[in-house]
Amino acid sequence: MLAKIRKQNGNRVFEIDGKTYIPAAFRSFRPTPANVSLFYRSGIRLFQMQCSGMNSTLGLPYSNYGAAWVGDHRYDFTALDRQMEMFMKFAPEGYFMLMVQLDMPDWWRKENDCPWNSYTQLGEALFVEKWVSDACDYLQAFIRYAEEKYGDRVFAYSFSAGCATEWFDQWYYDGVSEEKAADYRAKTGDPTAPVPTMEEIRSTAFPSLREEDNAVYRYQKYCAGLIPDLILRFAGCAQEVLHHQKILGLFFGYTDQPVHWQNQTGTNGYEKVWASPDIDMLFSPAAYQTRKLNQVSSYQYTVDSIALHDKLYLHEIDHRTYLAQYPMDNFGMIYTEYQNEEETITVLRRELCATAVKGGSLWWFDFMGGYYASPGLEKELQTEMHILEKLYTKPHRSVSEIAVFVDPMSFLRMHDETSMPHDLVWHNRDSLHNCGAPYDYFNLKDIARLDLTQYKMCVFLNAVEIPEEIQEIIRTGLTEQTKVWVYAPCRATGGMEKVCSVKLREIELPEGKVQYGSELFGFTDPTSPMFAVDDPEAEILASYTDGTPACGRKGKDVYISAGNVPAVLWQDLARAAGVHIYSDTPGALYADSRFVARQTVWEQDITIHMPFDCRVEELFSGKVYATENRELRYTAAGGETNLFMILED
Repeated sequence: MLAKIRKQNGNRVFEIDGKTYIPAAFRSFRPTPANVSLFYRSGIRLFQMQCSGMNSTLGLPYSNYGAAWVGDHRYDFTALDRQMEMFMKFAPEGYFMLMVQLDMPDWWRKENDCPWNSYTQLGEALFVEKWVSDACDYLQAFIRYAEEKYGDRVFAYSFSAGCATEWFDQWYYDGVSEEKAADYRAKTGDPTAPVPTMEEIRSTAFPSLREEDNAVYRYQKYCAGLIPDLILRFAGCAQEVLHHQKILGLFFGYTDQPVHWQNQTGTNGYEKVWASPDIDMLFSPAAYQTRKLNQVSSYQYTVDSIALHDKLYLHEIDHRTYLAQYPMDNFGMIYTEYQNEEETITVLRRELCATAVKGGSLWWFDFMGGYYASPGLEKELQTEMHILEKLYTKPHRSVSEIAVFVDPMSFLRMHDETSMPHDLVWHNRDSLHNCGAPYDYFNLKDIARLDLTQYKMCVFLNAVEIPEEIQEIIRTGLTEQTKVWVYAPCRATGGMEKVCSVKLREIELPEGKVQYGSELFGFTDPTSPMFAVDDPEAEILASYTDGTPACGRKGKDVYISAGNVPAVLWQDLARAAGVHIYSDTPGALYADSRFVARQTVWEQDITIHMPFDCRVEELFSGKVYATENRELRYTAAGGETNLFMILED
């Protein structure tokens, strides 16, 4: 079998032996005849299974089928055979993606007297060459076995290690191996370079930003390159067997982790993995912080950069539906996010829109099993598959006029215990979703790959570090666009005046809050330094509560001094930049060349400002509407997602 990802109508789709499959798939830690059959009946033909003998972070096995790596270069693939037998019986025309876990089995650690555990201490374990070598051998043996026996049914592989199978290092530097310390000193060229202690890493002393010579910054920058190199070694081993004839993917590269996780898990160097030709697709759960009925579905990745690297994004729907309120295997309870079937369906539809607007793959994750086991949710899966089939017949392109940039390596400049990563990236990502206009979401360094003429406003959320070549692109390539700078752009790489024409001065106002109309915003934690607008040529947009100018506009540059920027300020800036505003009121809104979608929380009359007059079909109800004076008007029920596909006259 030859399986690949190709573009069709601007979308990325799976092609398996010449036949096209819409990228929609099933996953579960507890696949059974019941849920495999349910999803198969719903029209899904792509299924994932996990091959693991280890426990998850819930204290339960990732798979009830057991381990395959059972001894020193000894493998028993009975567990894989049993899973494949079940899946092929209850999904007879299905194709399968196999995820293999490469972490150290308990027997391996005992036999090799290894003090490290790759699941929780990946940053140390990767220096254990015997484990890395043995894991490569296991990965290749696994793929060879699967290809020989099931090669006509397996279309993709993925591999994992580290906490949650997402390559997190959870050790937090609580003791460093001699091998790692020696490697760090060798790579820095400083034989006496100190390895910071946990106390130093989590010290709450000001300033909030770290300088180039800061010991914690230097060490974390070094750590950020280790796990990507390990991943690429494993990917290379896999491709020695696959020869790019099957699709290969993994979880890696979030930008919205809990405060100290963002730096300490060692994943900020993910761009190297995303750029690799050995990787074809990237998986991520939907953003966890935006799953409630009154929120806006979002992404843990800078999702639009994935397509720039010609890869497919898989948006994992691991939501705890209203059916997730029953005890697990160990009698523990897992929280549920929704009270009933109606709320669950509303949010599932919202996630469909959030996935489709980015040309991604919808990956339903029936977490511990039974989360979709109702006639209503089975019918909903069927409905969503029919809608995806309709959407994929129409050309897809972005219509966003806002580009938002995040730099993962700039997180390392921020103190681990500050709220800055959240306040600058996570919160602003979500408040931008409420500004009434869609936006594209990129890694900063990928600006070099973009046709910037599409955008009228470019937002730089955390660009403390901006390499000189990127500074030059911004200076010469963004002459017509409004550029919005948040907090301390380029401060670590030449000074803020290198990119922002608004003149600033450094102040000490750790608790400083900014007043914009009726909105009061700022950093969650005390922050130092802070900055004030000090430019007689700038228009002052907002001030600190003591009257000090905090936000200003000069020419095409806008400066905002703090995080947690409210949606109304983003909307006002977008409108002033000439961005088309689809909705004057906040709420979940998604739009591309094929559709516009809106989700409501309560019953209300909705007006969507369309860029042109047209007829639209609401795909969940089948109703057809016509705009008047480029306005789409309808009455939405409480807790309702509406998806309006633009019809060709």
